[in-house]
Amino acid sequence: MLIPVGSTEQHGPNLAMKMDHAAAFEFSRRASARMAPRLLVAPAIPWGVSQHHMNFPGTITLSPDTFIQVILEVIQSLQHHGFERFLIVNGHGGNNAAMEIATIRARTDLETPFVGACTLYNFIDPTVEKKYETTGHGGHACEMETSVAKYMLPEIVRESSLEAGDLTELMTDFRKDMKRYGVTIPFAFDEYTLNGALGDATLASIEFGRDLIESGLDNFCTFVEKLLDSPYAGETLSSGVER
Repeated sequence: MLIPVGSTEQHGPNLAMKMDHAAAFEFSRRASARMAPRLLVAPAIPWGVSQHHMNFPGTITLSPDTFIQVILEVIQSLQHHGFERFLIVNGHGGNNAAMEIATIRARTDLETPFVGACTLYNFIDPTVEKKYETTGHGGHACEMETSVAKYMLPEIVRESSLEAGDLTELMTDFRKDMKRYGVTIPFAFDEYTLNGALGDATLASIEFGRDLIESGLDNFCTFVEKLLDSPYAGETLSSGVER
């Protein structure tokens, strides 16, 4: 069972606030369709850990503890109905740390036979970006994420107002050193960008989004097939449940 998670948070002038959880669900849905009937999808959890976006209106955030508890109770509910294997599919970077703790607690507290977590963007072939014009300052409401939305969720793209991120010096200079050395500093997002976006959404295209997502789906489904056929995913459930 795939459990999509994301957030409800600002995406600048470029995308609707539901981008992250909608993308996680649509990616999961497409993976399920490819692998039917072996893979099912739960409804998306629409809120995530987004404190760093709260200085932009409209953002809704959960505390990390609440986010962890929501995931645990969703898994517990699904276990009650007979499901035993869960893979959380994440569409929002702010969830990563809490999501990993949730998997540990699901295994220890709920004795879940199998639970894992991943971020959909990590399955994308990194060579895809080299085929398209990018700014090197992506990561949120940028050319990449807007391309993904154009391909999978065109209804949430604000085509008439697409614009580049209004980036601060923190984003264009010091953040590079943070990323290079893997340093985490909890800056608020308005300290990186004044309009809530990174990169340049005007460079986005359906073709870029298609190549990103289809490469991601190829790799994701290959991984899940290998997982399901391995001894690492727990006992195989009897089939017969249709989505």
